Amino acid sequence: MASLRLANVVYAGEPLIAIEHLGELFSVRKLEECFALEWSPTHFTDRANEYRQRVFSLGMAGLIELAESLGDIPGPRQAVLDQTLCLYRPPTVDSPALAEFSVLAEDEVPRFRWGNSRCLRGHEAPLPISDDEPSPQLSVQVGAILIDELDHATEEQSDRAIGGFTLLSLWSYPSRNRVSPGWGSFRLGQLGPVLVANQAQDPSRWTVSIRVNGQTVVQAPSKPWRTSFPQMVALASEAAALAPGDIIASGPLARTSSDGRRSLRAGDRIEAEVAGLGVLSGVIVPSHHKSRFLSRTMNDGDKAKTLPPRGAS
Repeated sequence: MASLRLANVVYAGEPLIAIEHLGELFSVRKLEECFALEWSPTHFTDRANEYRQRVFSLGMAGLIELAESLGDIPGPRQAVLDQTLCLYRPPTVDSPALAEFSVLAEDEVPRFRWGNSRCLRGHEAPLPISDDEPSPQLSVQVGAILIDELDHATEEQSDRAIGGFTLLSLWSYPSRNRVSPGWGSFRLGQLGPVLVANQAQDPSRWTVSIRVNGQTVVQAPSKPWRTSFPQMVALASEAAALAPGDIIASGPLARTSSDGRRSLRAGDRIEAEVAGLGVLSGVIVPSHHKSRFLSRTMNDGDKAKTLPPRGAS
């Protein structure tokens, strides 16, 4: 099976499906024109170039074959997209369900919780971190994206319903969680940059790294997972009916924070990398929203010290 790497982008104001191939992005629409593929769904519906329609409603119809047509050689130049003009959107649907597991925890039955997917942004998105959070924490995870409906599914059904994997980063605010558990979770996140549709891959073997301004601050080797993605999906489907586009997350595989050793601040470029999935990047920007509830419960020593943006005097 060809390795299909799909991106959900806006290019020159137009939503497009793109395929990442040999480090470049190619317009699916242009590729189908170049290869003159008679079986393309574009011959039957004018919505076949919409990411949600093609990936989730049409079950990725024709996209694997398109990746096979590209093969291992450079694609046609007329189909190449200028990546500096691409606005990456999360490679899923709007407001999907999000279930976060903990694959490294030694539990007989996997633990998980429902999250808030509305916090998710795309690759290269600005990352507004509240000024009054002294130790924002970043966790890097792998997310499985579903392409089928499931309800009390078996592991085999769950495995077939996984369309592919993508990189997920989630920010939490520990100071808020100490005041009210859950209040500081799912505050901000990113999903992407691509959906890797290759079921032959084993996510538990991927290494994870986090870089701040180009400097590696975390390098996490692969560790045995206690639970597989089909098991996670099956368990989540017993708790609620699942739908195409829903996200099943592995839970933290690597973490970093402003814990006294290094202060994250506005202007810092954050890069999360999972071998096999790529790099998910963003830049921290100021957010001047402060919580009146937090200020009531913290003493002066616990409060965040406002630092100037990186590079400012």
